Amino acid sequence: MSNVQSTTGADKLIAYLDRMEKLLDEIDGLKDDLKDMKAQARDEGFNVAAMLRLVAIRRSKQRADRESEFLNDLVLYAHATGTPLDFAFVEEDWSPPAGPKHAPAADSASPEEAPDPEPDPEPDRD
Repeated sequence: MSNVQSTTGADKLIAYLDRMEKLLDEIDGLKDDLKDMKAQARDEGFNVAAMLRLVAIRRSKQRADRESEFLNDLVLYAHATGTPLDFAFVEEDWSPPAGPKHAPAADSASPEEAPDPEPDPEPDRD
């Protein structure tokens, strides 16, 4: 019976490998197509770097639109079902703190009491 399972496993592995190889070939073909399209746009006088930036902006806006739609659906669902949401909406300009805040140790000096560091010596000028 293990021979049947190993044959099935081998067949699945071969199928995955074939599929992976086909997808990688398709990716290579798409990369070649993109390279040709960029060359054609450049030949026609378009700024390819600017085009790439515009595409990146458009893609990020589409991603943001999908996220907003998802959050809206989530809030509507929570409201309709009475499910509490365990997160708070935060303003866009808010950013999380740089790192965890630790209480200063009792023996450490506060910033006002800390001695000034010694100035760096001036480099020799010859």
